[in-house]
Amino acid sequence: MGIPTESDVQEVVSAPTVPTVSPPQKLRSERLGEELPIFCERCGYSLNGLPQGRCADCKILHFHCPECGHRQPINTLRPAVQRILGRLRALWLCFAVLFKLNFFGWLLFAWVAMGVEWSYRWDYHGNRTITRVGPSGGSRTVPQYTLRPRELDLESLAAFGCFGLAFGLVGRMLLLRWRRGYLIGLVLGGLVIAAVLIGARFRQWDLRYQGGAQTGPFTWDLLAVTLEGAAMVVIGAWIAWPIWMVLVKLFLPTRTSNALLEWQKSLAGPVGKLAQE
Repeated sequence: MGIPTESDVQEVVSAPTVPTVSPPQKLRSERLGEELPIFCERCGYSLNGLPQGRCADCKILHFHCPECGHRQPINTLRPAVQRILGRLRALWLCFAVLFKLNFFGWLLFAWVAMGVEWSYRWDYHGNRTITRVGPSGGSRTVPQYTLRPRELDLESLAAFGCFGLAFGLVGRMLLLRWRRGYLIGLVLGGLVIAAVLIGARFRQWDLRYQGGAQTGPFTWDLLAVTLEGAAMVVIGAWIAWPIWMVLVKLFLPTRTSNALLEWQKSLAGPVGKLAQE
């Protein structure tokens, strides 16, 4: 091997330099629970970078605070977020309770009105007339109407049946915390019967005060149509959940429908206590 000459040195100097590529550095991924600075909920000690342990009973990863000994799950929300979520949940619960009270209160009032309006009827007699004397002393002839308890007909059956079915369907979906639909239907059906009979009694008192009908409205026809409405309430509450399941499965994706149904089923179960010390 000879000594390099001046020409060889010039060739080496003039040759283009190839940049060296450093190996890519691996990005350090944050451990679960360290995406944001996290502090102990009891004493405020910073828990970032501390080792994580797993509970032998619940298998939940947690931090063990070296300052106070508090064991805090890594997925614990920050106190500020917890307060906001708590207020939103309280607001939603108040709205839900007020909505349900208004729904059942006003619809039971509507059943009372059904008893008022469907307990009596006016019969028109075209061949009978009566003469009434006006305030000024003049008289006029008007057709005669007779007030009597309403008889059972197709119109009353359709009105009580449709109203009872809709009331049972919607009322059952608003009371998902109770698991048995037929029991909810029986309770609502009993309230419907009581509301209709109260309305019929109120109409009887009002007519007696005005000097109208003397016959009571509690006939077999009224009882039959009232029981028919209550039975439709029970049927509606009984079939509401199966119909809802079919509609959810039909119109929503599989994962979304399963999650929604599981959440609604969990409303009737006990509430678990998570992240306990």
